[in-house]
Parts: sequence; structure tokens; C-alpha cells
Amino acid sequence: MKNVSIALLGCGTVGKGVVELLKMNGALIEEQLDTHLAIKYILVRNVDKYKDARLPETIHVTDDFADIINDDDVEIVIEVMGSADFAKIYIEECFRKGKSVVSANKDVIADYGIPLLKLAHEHGADFQFEASVAGGIPVVRPMYSSLNSNKIEEIIGIMNGTTNFILTGMTDRELSYEEALAEAQAKGYAEADPTNDISGYDAARKIAILATLGFHSYVTFTDVSVEGIERITKDDIMHAKAMGYRIKLLAVARQEDDGISLAVHPAFIRKDHPLANVGDAYNAVYVRGNCVGDVMFYGQGAGALPTASAVVSDVMNVIQHVNNDMTGKRPYLWRNAEIKDAGEIKTPYYIRMIAANAPGVLSSISGIFARHAISIRSLIQKDETKELAEIVILVDSSANGVVKTALEEIKELPCIDCLCGVVRLIEV
Repeated sequence: MKNVSIALLGCGTVGKGVVELLKMNGALIEEQLDTHLAIKYILVRNVDKYKDARLPETIHVTDDFADIINDDDVEIVIEVMGSADFAKIYIEECFRKGKSVVSANKDVIADYGIPLLKLAHEHGADFQFEASVAGGIPVVRPMYSSLNSNKIEEIIGIMNGTTNFILTGMTDRELSYEEALAEAQAKGYAEADPTNDISGYDAARKIAILATLGFHSYVTFTDVSVEGIERITKDDIMHAKAMGYRIKLLAVARQEDDGISLAVHPAFIRKDHPLANVGDAYNAVYVRGNCVGDVMFYGQGAGALPTASAVVSDVMNVIQHVNNDMTGKRPYLWRNAEIKDAGEIKTPYYIRMIAANAPGVLSSISGIFARHAISIRSLIQKDETKELAEIVILVDSSANGVVKTALEEIKELPCIDCLCGVVRLIEV
């Protein structure tokens, strides 16, 4: 039986999950590959911190990357550090030494994925990163393998468990945004500083990765228009439910004749759509191909063992390539893509405002929409007091920039007390 030595960069939640999974399922993995996998090194910042970590005695814990890069026995390096800059440097060094890399680092892949894939190919190494999107859900490899006979037209995903947990609590248990966030932090779903999740940046990196692979196009995190869930209120949730929708933070990528649109934002989605029923901290990715039609991938998007499952699956794939003399030989197709400006992306909109309860208010609002060629789909007015009324409007699909301009004009009307909520509708 062949032996393969592995080095692990980082020993946090995912790194420990990899160690645990190999301990649990090592025999099954060896049986499939006719290869024994052994972690030879783990790179950490502080070796003393891991003296009582109960790691296998065969593993050498080190804080010196040179131990790994200069050891020719190490064929595969697993990168689960989290830090983008250091990780990129280490990954590049591995490729130049002919070592294959498996990464779970969405920051690195979203920003530098294509240059790193090219470098790996130049040096005959593999670069696998299934765990960089949606944890244990197998969605990265299908984009360039199982679905590669299709033109991928659309990718829509719930790709952040923290925001999905918050919105589920607000929808199912009528929690306020603040209450749901506090619960997510107490349960460990949200960090003390949750900005990366709730502001949409985490999901934006993931949709950039999937769009790169699915559309065969050179896109990065900076191409994604991003909006978080911070402004979603109980009132918005209530109105969505009343109209037959649920609100989810969606990552949306579309490939059309005039270019690629990439966005992350809260959205109304019909309550009978499968994505609307993905609850708590689960993730799901919905893909439309021109031949396969609609498919959806669902499961745990984070966690030690689910993510380790994807990491070790990539390791197994690399070993199969090594055993079949295919390492670093898989070609990739990339195009320079035309990215649509965020202001050009068209969707229907839900708009909620508080206005004076007086004659002429609705005609003033509808007049501004009409001047901008925005069609009103439905309008509901609820009398809150004798002086003020709540107005809820749905408008037909319109360009984001046009809607923003119209709303700026509406906000300046003397009859408008508050423009309270603006949320896109996703129709799939």
C-alpha cells in the first residue's frame, strides 16, 4: 500500500475536524484509494498552545513553514488558516515545489483563484477548494465537472449560515433583528464582530468563486454588489409573509447575453420555492443550466466535520490524480467577462414608507415612479394614525440605479415621513 504524507496549515475548527475525520474514517479512505494517508506536520503560530491538544504522536507540530516546504515526503498541503495574505504566499511556495494544495480559504480563492490555478498547472500540481463554498455541500466540483456540459445561466444561493439563522428566527419566531443576532452570537453562529456575515461579504466571496467556475469567467470578490441584512425589520418580515414571501440573504449570479451580474442582498422569494424553506444555519445553492434545468444542493454550510468532509474529499481526489498520473493536468477554460454595473441589474422591488395621511400623497409618489418608467405592481395603504399612513408598494422589474434615483426624489417629498424598507424580489 502506498503512503502519502500530508501537511496541515492551521489547526482551528476545520483543521481539528480533518484530524478527527481521518481518525474516524481512515480505514474506509485507505480501502478506496489503496493508499495510507498520514498527517506529518501541522503548522501553527504557537506550538506551546498545542502541547495538550491530544494530537496523534506521529504528527509534528511546528511554527516553521520551512519544515514543510523543504520536506520532499510531503506531497499534499491542506491550507485551513483563514488568513488570506499568508495563505496565498504559502500556497504559491507549495506549487513551486510541486506540492498539491487543498484549501478551505474562500478569501484566497475569491481574490486569487485563477492566478493560483494557473500557477498550479505550470508546476504540475493540483489545487482543490471544495470546502471554500458551503462547507460540506458538494457544489464546487459539480460546477466544473458534473454540470460542465451545460451553459450555466443562473446561480442563486443561501451561502451564509449566520444570516440565515437570524432571518429564520425573525420569520418563524418573530424575533427582532437585534434579538436574533444576539441569539446567533450566543450559539456561536455569529462572531462578536459579525460584520463579515451580516453585511454580506462572506456570501459575496462564495458567489464569486461559483460564478468563476460556473461561467468560466474571470471574476473576483470586487465584482460583486453587496448589501447586508442590517436594515431588515420585523415589519418587513411581516409584510413578506402576508404577501406569500420569505426574506433571505441571497447571493445571485446570472449569465446573460449582455454580461454577468453578481450581487448579494436580502430578497423576497416565494414561500413555495425550495430556497425559501432552507432554515436555521443551513446553506443551499440553486443552479440553472440550459440543459439540466434546475438543481439544488443543500446541507450544512459550516462546522468542523462537514467542512472536513469536503477537505478530505479533495485530498482523495488529488491522490487519485497522483495514482493515475493526472496531477496538474486538468485544463480550465477562462474568459474575460463583461460584468454588469450594479445600477443596471434589474429586479422587482418591495418598498415600504410612512407618509402623511392626506389627499394627493399617492399621486405624488406614483407620478415620480411614472416619470422614471417604473411600473407599480401593487400598492397597499394602511392608516396608522390620523396624520400618518404606512404605504407598501411592489414595483415591476426595474434597474437598480433607476429605482434608487426615484426613491431619492420620493424621500424629498414633504409628505414623506420615512422611507423605511427597500428589498428586491427574486423571481425564480
